[in-house]
Amino acid sequence: MTSPQTDIKSSLTAGSTPVPSQASINASEKDIESIKHTVDAVEEPSNIRPADCAFGWIPTLAVMVNYMFIFGASNSYGVFSTYYLNEKFAGTSASTLSWIGTLITTFMLGCNFLTGALADKKGYRLTAYIGTVLCTAAYILASFCTKVWQLILTQGILFGLGASFLFAPSISIPPQWFNKYRGLASGVAVAGSSFGGLWFTAATQAMIDNLGAEWALRILGILTFAVTGVMNLLYFRRVPAKPRKNMLELRAAKRLTFWLVSLESFSMYTGYWALTFYIGTTARQLGGSFQDGSNLLLVLNAGSAVGRILAGYIADKFGCINTLLISLLLTVVIEMPLWMLAKSLAPLYVLCVLYGMISPTFISLNPVIVSNYFDTDVLASVMGMANVFSGLGGLAGNLSQGEIFDKYDKREQFTNTIIFSGMFVLFAGLVVLGLRVHVIRKSNDRRFFQRV
Repeated sequence: MTSPQTDIKSSLTAGSTPVPSQASINASEKDIESIKHTVDAVEEPSNIRPADCAFGWIPTLAVMVNYMFIFGASNSYGVFSTYYLNEKFAGTSASTLSWIGTLITTFMLGCNFLTGALADKKGYRLTAYIGTVLCTAAYILASFCTKVWQLILTQGILFGLGASFLFAPSISIPPQWFNKYRGLASGVAVAGSSFGGLWFTAATQAMIDNLGAEWALRILGILTFAVTGVMNLLYFRRVPAKPRKNMLELRAAKRLTFWLVSLESFSMYTGYWALTFYIGTTARQLGGSFQDGSNLLLVLNAGSAVGRILAGYIADKFGCINTLLISLLLTVVIEMPLWMLAKSLAPLYVLCVLYGMISPTFISLNPVIVSNYFDTDVLASVMGMANVFSGLGGLAGNLSQGEIFDKYDKREQFTNTIIFSGMFVLFAGLVVLGLRVHVIRKSNDRRFFQRV
């Protein structure tokens, strides 16, 4: 028995078919599209839901909630950083303490090439539940730590590893469910990291003030286990993974697009976290309180939540590469003068609003760029490989910034730290410009001013 696909294609290509009339040759575009849709329906498994369907928002919103806990820890780490730097470990250098927050990001992103491949090969839910258990354990163990090296192992490495297991399936779900609204869906999902930063920052500061840092860590661990454990159940993938022999998607490494996205990610993560980690200390230097530092982080995360959703919407209209390029260049223009010249808390609040809205668009748009130029069913693997460079950038950047603050800024101001951060963000913008040129040259439309 022949399949419907064979019947359709044989009716179009068989040698015994009579020569079509001029009327058939001039068949309407509507008829041709009808045939194409029929073939597509046969080739696509019946259990795959259509792209842009309403059901896709269920796993996307689940990702948004989990992002609150994945990125909430790193986005609100400034609260712990300020407490450790000025209270619990006041005699410890900033570069040493920066290892804790640095390793959260480094392991979350650096291990993603393995956890992403695992997610594509073994399933999204299994991978996510491993992350839930590890993150919970990290918080609970960190609450009993009394030495910096113990916090590096627990709050830094173990939590970062757990976050990597949660992050790998999360990053590939929104682009998989949407085509027309891919940028918006990714922006909504990633905005969860900012919403998490908002309430994580406020809740962590309140718990440290009223219950102590130890109970703050325990409560965050309990919440992580309960909430992400439920959200993981909603991790549905639209496109089944294709069987493959290799654990890694090595074909991606043969494409210049992959390397440009990876270099941009490395550069951004090298320069991006400076403000998040040191805005609280900047507030203290200008006469503010610990609460002022916490409030600035709240404003930063609030601006980020709005900016990520808005960036996704704009990207759907004008192109994700165009949107990313403009946002990175604006970030440099905003960060360097406002932070460097601030003499009071007011400019810092303006900085946090604008920096929060504009700078983190790369987090929501990088997965969209990858999904536009690579197969969706291997998105977790490709993004995982690219995120290795993000992790290396976070490691190099945060440690360098701590060293610069200690040795060159003398822990009295941030001029050299700001220049370091701004130059890497600028370089990331130049890399995206190169990516834009590359994409246009590979397309049939060579116009410089176009939607890409």
